Amino acid sequence: MDNIKPFDWYRIFIGRENDTLFLLEIGFRVTFIYLFAVLVMRFMGKRGNRSLSMFENVLIIALGSAIGDSMFYPKVPLVYACVVILVIVGISRYIQYLQLKARRINTFLDGKPIILIKDGEIKKEGLKASRVRNEELYGMLRIGGIRDLGEVEYAFLERSGGLSIFKFTDNTTIPKLNLISEAISGKPRHF
Repeated sequence: MDNIKPFDWYRIFIGRENDTLFLLEIGFRVTFIYLFAVLVMRFMGKRGNRSLSMFENVLIIALGSAIGDSMFYPKVPLVYACVVILVIVGISRYIQYLQLKARRINTFLDGKPIILIKDGEIKKEGLKASRVRNEELYGMLRIGGIRDLGEVEYAFLERSGGLSIFKFTDNTTIPKLNLISEAISGKPRHF
């Protein structure tokens, strides 16, 4: 390993292996790769504007790595980064096509909705499967305008991570758990 002097501020901020002119090259690399990535992401379609699935999050991480490496490392030619980005986007488009054609692939990549509440009762197996804590569920319900657990006939954790809430159709509330007092006092008030 090279002999590195700790807290060498010039090395930390500018670097010893590159001259200061390389900072201009980094600026060019960032601009080029950013504009290229924006054009390619535009090609991916509007789906990227909605909530991302687990697969799409991995796609974003992979793209970020390819983009970041080409921006900062002088030994990574821009053409290599462009090829990596095009291959990643091509794979993504093909998988999106397969998701439309095969339900099994779609379910494998995006999962299924998980029932968290049925008839005002929290389904423990749903919480366990989704790895959602009670407090997180209470917060999602409050965001959905729910005051009491007894208002909810069904609640599903959707593929996107959002919570779908279905109230009883006759607008009756069976007092179960006051979610407002749970948030204020930190202790759930059961009826």
